[in-house]
Amino acid sequence: MPRWRALPEELEPEIREFVRQLRGVVDRGGLSVSDVAERTGTPRADWVRYLDGRQPPPRAALAAIARAAGVPAAHLAAMGEDAAAAWRRRAERGDGPPGAPGDGARAGRRRRAALAAGAGGALLLVAAAALLVRPGSSDAAPRTPASAQPAERSPLPPPGVRCTADGCMGHDPETSGCAAKAVTTARGTAGDVLIEVRYSADCEAAWARMVGADPGSQVSVSAHGHSARATAGRSGAATTPMVTVPGAPGTATACGTTARGAQGCAQPLATPVPVAPPGSGA
Repeated sequence: MPRWRALPEELEPEIREFVRQLRGVVDRGGLSVSDVAERTGTPRADWVRYLDGRQPPPRAALAAIARAAGVPAAHLAAMGEDAAAAWRRRAERGDGPPGAPGDGARAGRRRRAALAAGAGGALLLVAAAALLVRPGSSDAAPRTPASAQPAERSPLPPPGVRCTADGCMGHDPETSGCAAKAVTTARGTAGDVLIEVRYSADCEAAWARMVGADPGSQVSVSAHGHSARATAGRSGAATTPMVTVPGAPGTATACGTTARGAQGCAQPLATPVPVAPPGSGA
């Protein structure tokens, strides 16, 4: 009989991955749920909900389980940020806890509504095209010569974003406003240190971050012949300046070397994971 319950099908990918990692920590530590509850001082019923993906664990609980299992807290904390953002989006949509009665039905209705809306929109576009262009009709819409078409103008960056594309090269992602709607596109470790690639579609740029490192550890990001590097300080974290990544976030790579000599690179994620906005407390 499997130790863990199957996760609900409607569970978001980032929550599913986080719960998988959390269960792995418990398994590798040879702990039962009761052991985890006793060692962390958190009720067993709460841990059952956390490990079933029905409720996000608070940061204090993640730090406690990392200590109890003897694993670095940085990786769990980063995964927890991504999962917490997914839980917030679920709450904003008015969904109940994953696996609650009717949750799968709500997800199915949303998918059917989206398909219906898309089909309806396509029919309207076809009808509009038929009315505008009728062969031989005197009221057919006049064609504008290609030479008279107005030149396409580059869209302005969203509010709060201070650079785009090549203009972001070498700049800090947070002060440039690029970190606000970033996604994590790759993740890995160097020893027990977390390494990630983050990408901003608004800025068309990527950067690397390192978490849980000793001072002097280094992380670098590379894309399209450009690279940037950063060194961890006392905080144990480092974030590189940005490099331009036009339209292909998966092309950015990140690798790191810890102060103890461990090396590793981030591996592409099957689905980019939205990052909690800076200062959100997630």
